[in-house]
Amino acid sequence: MKRTALFGTLVMLTAIVAIVPADAANRSDPGFVGVPAPPVEVGGDGCPPGAFITEPLPWNDTGDTCAGFTNTLTTYAGTCTLPFPYGGQDVIYELTLGTGNNVDFSMDLTGSTGDLALFILSTCGDGNTCVVNSQDAIGIGAGPEVIAAQPYTPGTYYVYIDSYYAVGAAGSCGIYDLTVNGTVPAELISFSAE
Repeated sequence: MKRTALFGTLVMLTAIVAIVPADAANRSDPGFVGVPAPPVEVGGDGCPPGAFITEPLPWNDTGDTCAGFTNTLTTYAGTCTLPFPYGGQDVIYELTLGTGNNVDFSMDLTGSTGDLALFILSTCGDGNTCVVNSQDAIGIGAGPEVIAAQPYTPGTYYVYIDSYYAVGAAGSCGIYDLTVNGTVPAELISFSAE
């Protein structure tokens, strides 16, 4: 009897292939080459962003919105209606969540030159789909920005890091340290017995 089980996760993963010599069947063999850790991806600019938040959680990325990014979104509405636009450079990450998730987001802005805020959208490029946000309205380099752990409806979400100040103005961009943590349970995709 042959059993085959495929397991997937609820967060998009980067495929990694290990090169194993024919004479090294497992990791206890001296010739075995282990699977390298997946690279941390820098956030994207535009839709789709091309940068994914991947398992395992916690996941972390340090970046700089001044690093060639543009202003792709200015207004956030939905449940995140704010009385002012966000005209600074923004960075976007994609995150896919399934049933049973409970995820939180935090962004450290220590030493940042930007007045950065954090937004979670259900549709990339559409500020009207903002689900939740964190913005301190204190000023440049203030924070941290924190979105408490909560369950999200299964689907794909877009994490926007944006600045209150318009492109070219002081405070329009800066460094950040983004962390995503929580529970993202694995899901059985298929199982067969032959």
